[in-house]
Amino acid sequence: MSNFVNKSSDSSSLKVIAKNSIYNLFGYILPLLVALVAIPVLLSNLGTEKFGLLNLAWIIIGYFGFFDLGVGRALTKIVAEKIGANSYSDIPVFFWTSIFFMMTFSFFLSILLFFLSDKIVFSYLKIPQGLQEETLLAFYLLIFSIPIVSTTAGMKGFFEAYQRFDVVNIIRVALGISSFLVPVIVIFFTQSLFWIVLSLVFIRLVIWIVYLIQSLNLNNDIRKKISFDFTVVKQIFKLSSWMTVSNFTVPLIVYLDRILIASLVSSAAVAYYSTPYEVITKLLIIPSALTAVLFPTFAANYLRDAAGTIRLSVKAMKYIFILLLPVILIVVIFSFELLSLWLGNEFAQNSFIILQLLSVGILFNSIGYIPFSFIEGIGRPDVTAKIQLIELPLYLIAMWFVIKFYGTTGAAAVFMIRMIVDSGLMFYFSRRISGKSISFRSRPEMFIGLPLIILLSILILNFQFAIKFITTVFMILIFILYSWKKLLDFEDKQFILIKLKNLAIR
Repeated sequence: MSNFVNKSSDSSSLKVIAKNSIYNLFGYILPLLVALVAIPVLLSNLGTEKFGLLNLAWIIIGYFGFFDLGVGRALTKIVAEKIGANSYSDIPVFFWTSIFFMMTFSFFLSILLFFLSDKIVFSYLKIPQGLQEETLLAFYLLIFSIPIVSTTAGMKGFFEAYQRFDVVNIIRVALGISSFLVPVIVIFFTQSLFWIVLSLVFIRLVIWIVYLIQSLNLNNDIRKKISFDFTVVKQIFKLSSWMTVSNFTVPLIVYLDRILIASLVSSAAVAYYSTPYEVITKLLIIPSALTAVLFPTFAANYLRDAAGTIRLSVKAMKYIFILLLPVILIVVIFSFELLSLWLGNEFAQNSFIILQLLSVGILFNSIGYIPFSFIEGIGRPDVTAKIQLIELPLYLIAMWFVIKFYGTTGAAAVFMIRMIVDSGLMFYFSRRISGKSISFRSRPEMFIGLPLIILLSILILNFQFAIKFITTVFMILIFILYSWKKLLDFEDKQFILIKLKNLAIR
């Protein structure tokens, strides 16, 4: 009987996770489709230099979301636990204390960056002299947005704790589409970077207002009990302190390559690197969609059902691997053709190798998302933070060296190596913490097959299109058969067969 209940519970949990993950996928995919159309328009109208600066503006405004000191993620965990324990009356004080704390910190940070702006723009970034004043004004606007973006991240975490991914993704779609579409509209009136960035900041302000209104509607007690409690700050900060380290180190590691390229090479080189980076990292929507749902699930369920939580983790990694490997294979083999079709031969010539290296790194990074989320979800963010603190100086030195001597291609190679190492560390520590395996079944063909596929992909890169196409189709078919026979279990196969049967009936 207990086995039946456990399986039933797992099935129900999987359905909820699947539904919320689909919401997340739509939330990421729809803006991506708009970006694919908008980026060539922006590139052709702004030119490579100014488009590179716009890329930096997108990076910076995205980075500000990490200035919530890890409070947003801590709020997700705390509220998820309160919901699981039916302690709804405790939620308002955690919500408002978190928002006030993030707002205060980010306000003082804005003042500090305001006084450092001249030095950053004129000394640290290689910006053409004719664009420096315009860039400085745009930078002032970005600084103004810090309190808005950081507290928005906190409110988003609040909705994720309630598993309201429908609301989160409606807002995400609106933000993602407008972040690309509005600059396209603006450039038909002016190509000034100031007005483009102003439009991005205005969008963020509107999103902040929407999140606040929806938060008040989600829990009526939040509207009635507006309070700040220092004792709650201690509880939040105890959990968020290590997440704070991650919130500073992860974005630094993520954006370090492009910042160094802008400093050591040029803003044009940023465009050649950032564009394939922005495209291929959109594949992270798949693990991101899953981990956004799994994180509150790990937080709420691990103490009650550790074995079930680990089963979910293993399934998530398995599905990510099966879904992404064929896509990465296609991108690696046809990188030049894809970029040439999208942005022209000249751009493809400068970026196709970068795209190949980044793609391999993204495959490993995607799988590593799950153990990373697992470690933080069960209350051990100190582990991930310590790993990142060790990685950061090593990554900085390696990136500085290869960009200075090998340019953007060297940066992409270091990115790929870091993703492989980082994912391996996440697997190792997740297993060590849980005391159980949180990885694929230990099959030697798994570890031999992946390098062979990558090697074969490299060997056929210079063949004619027809040969590349036939070889790619053959490799994907082999991988599908392997996945069906070795990776999918009985429950997975039954689920797929039922879905296929239902589609056939329709």
